[in-house]
Amino acid sequence: MNDTAGRSRYVVLYDGDCAFCTGWRDRMARRDPHGLIEWLSVHDPVVAARYPDLDREDALKKMYVFAPDGSLTKGADGWVVLFSVLERMGWLAILARVPGVKPVMRQVYHYIAGRRYRLSCSTAACRQPRGGSGDSGSRIPLVMLVVLLTTSMPPALLGCAGANDDPVGERLAMIADPIAAGVLAAAFQNYGGYETWGRHRTVEYRYSLKLYAGQQEPVAVSRQIHRFSLREEKAYIEELDVPEPRIMRLDGEALEVDRGGVPVTDPEELEFPRALSRLVRWSFMNPWNLLETGTVLEARAVRTPAAEGAIPSDPCDVVRFRRTEDGTDGGTESDDWHDFYISRLSRLVDRVHSYRADDHSYRISIWSDYWTIGGVRVSTERRVYSSDEFGSLGQLEAIARYRDILFDVPFDADSPDSKGPLAAGTGAE
Repeated sequence: MNDTAGRSRYVVLYDGDCAFCTGWRDRMARRDPHGLIEWLSVHDPVVAARYPDLDREDALKKMYVFAPDGSLTKGADGWVVLFSVLERMGWLAILARVPGVKPVMRQVYHYIAGRRYRLSCSTAACRQPRGGSGDSGSRIPLVMLVVLLTTSMPPALLGCAGANDDPVGERLAMIADPIAAGVLAAAFQNYGGYETWGRHRTVEYRYSLKLYAGQQEPVAVSRQIHRFSLREEKAYIEELDVPEPRIMRLDGEALEVDRGGVPVTDPEELEFPRALSRLVRWSFMNPWNLLETGTVLEARAVRTPAAEGAIPSDPCDVVRFRRTEDGTDGGTESDDWHDFYISRLSRLVDRVHSYRADDHSYRISIWSDYWTIGGVRVSTERRVYSSDEFGSLGQLEAIARYRDILFDVPFDADSPDSKGPLAAGTGAE
């Protein structure tokens, strides 16, 4: 087929004799203020001239969508292409990338396309399905759509919008880059889905940190118990295996620290525990932190991590994460960034390449030893290396391990140290 007239725009061929179809055309045209789409009825004589090889019978069965580059998509797949162009419809294009959703969209499209003329009728008599009973043809597609979507879509995208218990769909729809949103939608599902993650309120684990600073053996080792809320800024950290253990309790802006039973009151001494409490909570909650208000996400293409030391090294989708300086949507983006390498095989985070503007330093943390605990996937080992702007692995700086992970321990439990391991293989070293 040859088309030279519409190459700067998308061209949609649809059944112009179908009132239901033209009604949808009119609705979608209102979401195309820049005129990116040209709508043509298959019955328009100009179509035969512009598309002399058109299979007219096939084009009447399913909508044709020609992209500016000449590529053709049909039916439900064509609608996915249009959703990525139309205003405020990008979230549907994102949704279509979630495994299992597109086949459902095709089923619904096929069902509706075969009944489009009944849906075009203005009277109940012609809407009545042939040989059918009480339900009208105009309602059956809607009922089928709801049933199919609610039984086939991933739970993470089915939260009640009014209750705002599931931020995934809302946050993904706000991401300006639909490719990044699609990658994250699939990743969140492979982490167990937000429905599962959202059921948990607290987490507790034993944390070990070995600092290498480029040496062959660790120059320092720290073991701690961490407990924090997954819903609010609330944390408990207790040092282990030291003569005078330090205990930190953070609740919003309120911070209490005691060392060996003696309260710490010096404001300067409190700054490090405050920063540490917030850092360990943020670190464990990744990648769910990417959904928080004040995040800016963009796709960085498909890359294969450098071979040296990567575990594993399969191709990854890379999503860049930044925070806004004031922590709100639409604020000024910070100069710091974190590139999340999400494996195309497992859809789990393989590594995070970070840049900190304050000291112009690069770091790479490699995530491994994944376990499913409490229904969600957790990386229980993260190795941190120095790096450069090209993502090469430098000297080993630290190894952090998470063990004895328990979800939903009461935050005011008397003794965190008394809790045992939740799953075999996650015991402390």
